[in-house]
This record gives sequence, C-alpha cells and structure tokens, in this order.
Amino acid sequence: MRRLWLALILVCCTRARPEVPILNYHSVGRAADESTVPLAAFEEQLDWLASRGFHTVSLHDLLDSRQRRLPLPESSIILTFDDGTADALGMVLPALRKRGMRATFFVITDLIGHAGYLSWDGVRALADAGMEIGSHTATHPRLPDLPEARVELELAESRRTLMAELQRPVEALAYPYNAVRSPIVVAAAHAGFRVAVSGPVHGGADLLNLRRTPINGATTLEQFQRAAAGR
Repeated sequence: MRRLWLALILVCCTRARPEVPILNYHSVGRAADESTVPLAAFEEQLDWLASRGFHTVSLHDLLDSRQRRLPLPESSIILTFDDGTADALGMVLPALRKRGMRATFFVITDLIGHAGYLSWDGVRALADAGMEIGSHTATHPRLPDLPEARVELELAESRRTLMAELQRPVEALAYPYNAVRSPIVVAAAHAGFRVAVSGPVHGGADLLNLRRTPINGATTLEQFQRAAAGR
C-alpha cells in the first residue's frame, strides 16, 4: 500500500513543475555538441539572466524554502551541471563568479581524477567558491536497469565518498540519464539524499524528483529564455 501511495504521488508530481526553473547543463567548451554549450553562448545566457534580474539559488535553498514555508527571491533560477568534467573549474566557475552567480555541480565519484574530469582538489575548489556539490552516483549507470542492491550501493557509496572528501553534508542527487522510477526515489531517500533532480519526462515538483530542462549546444537563446521563464 505504501509503494502504491508513493507511486500515485509521483505520477501527480510529473504533471507539475518546481516553483523555480531548474536548468540542466553538462559541459561548457569551445565547440557545440549534444552535451557541450560553447563558452560564448553560455556567457550570453548568463548575461541575459543578469540583465533580467534573475537570482541563482541552490537546491538546498529550494529545500529550505519548502521546509520553512518562506518564498525564494523573486526571479529565482537553479543552474545545474552534470558529470563533473574539468571545464566546471576552468570555464564554468570563472563565468559564474564574474557575474556573482552560483550553481550546483553533480559529480560521478569514480571518475574524479580521470582524464577530462575534475580532481578532488577541483571539486573542493568549487565547494569553497560557494558552489553546491551533489552526487551523480559512483559510476553513472542507468539506475532503472540495475538490481535493487546495486542501486543502493551506487547511491550510498557516492554520497559517503563525497562527504568524506569534502567534509560537509551532501544532500543533492542527479539521476544519471535523468532516468528514475518510484523504487529509486525510495532508495535515494534511504541513502540520505533530501533533494534530487531528473528530466522533463519523469520529473515534477516532488523534492526527490524535480523536473529540469536540458540546455545543450543546439539550444538557441530564444529557447533558453523560454526555459528560464519556466515555459
């Protein structure tokens, strides 16, 4: 009965949206592709947000707002970056700091230190700069394809590793490939996550399954503006 009740809630939430837009980036680079936004386009997007008075907030801010029943600043938006690639420190962070903005970075813990990815010093540098750090699991598998025990391991191990390395709480999760089912939401809660994000297909307004809009190299400025406006 409890699982049925949870499933019904999730179905309802997929028809809703979080109270602030959440944008889903992967990387920023010199050339556009399906996961990379060119640096010039990224800076144009940030400048547009700044010119329209947007305030970048964290997933923790959204969680705190709901728990305390206090509104977020007007025109709030959440920027998220998946995977933990090296450009997060070399390109994304300088662009954000130049404009006084914040973002959430979800890292794949088993890839930290590998070629093209952040080192642990890099992850700590993001956190020390005021960025929110979350888990993108240990190895980035498609969670619905895994047995329950493996799902639990992916979630728990990544969170434990992040907390040990950062020496601070880790409460945010991004489901790999934005793929999630109701048992995975339950597993995320059991692993200690308090807020999690997926994509436009399954995501909704539930704190452990928040809807994000993907932004990639093919996203035009007009499309970005609509996404930032929550449309």
